[in-house]
Amino acid sequence: AGGAGSVTVGNVTLTRHVPENPALVPSVVFFDIPKHRQVLGELFKDVSCGERHLLLIGNQGVGKNKVVDRMLGLLNMEREYVQLHRDTSVQSLTVSASLQGGVVTYHDSPLVRACKEGRVLMIDEADKAPLEVVCILKGLLEDGQMILSDGRRLVTLSSNSASGHTAGHEGKTVALGSDRVASEIIPIHPKFRAIVLANRPGFPFLGNDFFAECGDVFSCHVIENPDATSELQLLRAYAPTVETHVLEKLVSAFGDLRDAVDAGSLAYPYSTRELVNLARHMEVFPSDGPATAVQNVLA
Repeated sequence: AGGAGSVTVGNVTLTRHVPENPALVPSVVFFDIPKHRQVLGELFKDVSCGERHLLLIGNQGVGKNKVVDRMLGLLNMEREYVQLHRDTSVQSLTVSASLQGGVVTYHDSPLVRACKEGRVLMIDEADKAPLEVVCILKGLLEDGQMILSDGRRLVTLSSNSASGHTAGHEGKTVALGSDRVASEIIPIHPKFRAIVLANRPGFPFLGNDFFAECGDVFSCHVIENPDATSELQLLRAYAPTVETHVLEKLVSAFGDLRDAVDAGSLAYPYSTRELVNLARHMEVFPSDGPATAVQNVLA
């Protein structure tokens, strides 16, 4: 809801942005189920309160990416995306290499582009990153400064930058001095913000405890699987021709699987993603029963 230049979720109304590059605004298939609508409302509250950086923690497949992309799409906010992994280094985080005409060329990474252009930086799988990369990210988001692998420096400029100094979020000043030093400074756009997605620590994801390392920098949200009513509504949207009683049995079965995980009988937390994949398989191959669908999708 909302006017042409605004959007309302719950009781929060936000102004839609005018993107310079509309191709960077996410557009995803999204079904408005109660659970995701609730999460969207919480994210909208954070944005309306001026929170710059958000952290969403949850198991794989619970809808973290979907909800964030939906929010950015509603607000017309440009997104830069980076996915971290165990081999991510500080250099790969800040510089992107490409092969053009047989020559390797280096470009600014999505992180640098987001800081320069005032876009939203989505950092996915943050729990997979090495600890040194996590510390560098925390320095950027908390202090407003980051030294790049090529010697340049990302810095949050303050109102006294015209006098030859810059200041980060904590008031730390950096003397610009000469033109050479000034040319190495990349001002962080005031509209820059980060949204970080991470799995919970421990088995089976075996990532770092990102919240313990950086949780104080973010407004944090724990994202869980939707409730049974929301999941059934979601399955009906993805598989409209599958009989409702079959979808209800699938939702109930996955509820039992998750109860077994909570009890310690199973290790893998079956998510809404697997459930949706089962329903979509049965929609495309109606002759397959639930048992055959499970063998094809989960085996």
